[in-house]
Amino acid sequence: MKDGLAKGSAAIGSDVVAVIVSDDGATAYLADSSPGDVYAVTLPALKVAWQHHVGGAPFGLLLRGGRLLVSLFSGALVVELDSKSGAQLAAHTVHEGPAVLAIGPDGRVVVAGTRGVLDYLDGTMSTSAGNGFAVAVVGGKVWTADYERAELVPAGGGLRVGLPLPLFPFWLAAGSRDTLLIAAEGATEDTDPGGVFSYDPMTGAFKTLARPKDPDQVVQSGSTVLVAAHGDRQHLS
Repeated sequence: MKDGLAKGSAAIGSDVVAVIVSDDGATAYLADSSPGDVYAVTLPALKVAWQHHVGGAPFGLLLRGGRLLVSLFSGALVVELDSKSGAQLAAHTVHEGPAVLAIGPDGRVVVAGTRGVLDYLDGTMSTSAGNGFAVAVVGGKVWTADYERAELVPAGGGLRVGLPLPLFPFWLAAGSRDTLLIAAEGATEDTDPGGVFSYDPMTGAFKTLARPKDPDQVVQSGSTVLVAAHGDRQHLS
């Protein structure tokens, strides 16, 4: 984190689209989309602890209470795996195209998707949202993104906020001081400049943080914002 130098590497999977790390920093979990596998990898040794085939293009990952929740983008499902063994414990049917998962202000697990709704895993009725992949909780409100319309959409509908540039919001994350971080792709994601923005819901102000090609995941650690700039083959901070 101090200088960006690589501390180690390992070849795991072939189409990894998401990774999260346990709170104790001892395990990373990877979603390998095309083969349909999920991995648990020890840190810092980078050894595979378990591999579980779930199929359905695993996409979003969320740890909760000893369970790893995985959205299956092409399977209209969210499965729950035991975080220690990888054994499947449960499965939840959701709308087609489930993507990122988050824990809402009321403690319920919510699932963003490409059908303009936000699903709740407790079985309650879904609510309107952006037609996109992302979800993040900021200032006690659940935010989603409408990918094609280049808008931010709070769960439940109503207000829609257009991005400051005609780009396609792919990833959302909570930033410092109740701001929302947005990674948005260009029209041709690998070659056109995208954008990384910070949005303050209280003032309605945007700040442009970077213009990399095809920014995917964005996250804030301390005072540092980290971006996976896929098109530039770089990680930016």
